[in-house]
Amino acid sequence: MSININRQSLQNSIAIDQNNSLKKNNGNIGDKKEVQNPHKDSVQLTSQAVNLNKMQKQASSESQVDMKRVETLKAAILQGDYKINSTQLAENISKFESNFSDTYPS
Repeated sequence: MSININRQSLQNSIAIDQNNSLKKNNGNIGDKKEVQNPHKDSVQLTSQAVNLNKMQKQASSESQVDMKRVETLKAAILQGDYKINSTQLAENISKFESNFSDTYPS
């Protein structure tokens, strides 16, 4: 295995020259302050991404189940007041099966 010493020394020389020129330009020759890198990475989110983050936080903080509705339905079932519309139920099951078959064909 061989090591290219010249290339490494050239890179070190360039880095030292750049550091010295930055110090001269900033007037910090005698100071021991570190030279800050003028190139900084940054990320900007689009307004759509910001809105999506807000919606995700809001959805995670809200309850996914409407407990008031659940309690109302439980009470209606226990009292015998909850009536099932079999026609509407059959139509909804059929729609669900159709949508499921379209989405996940076998």
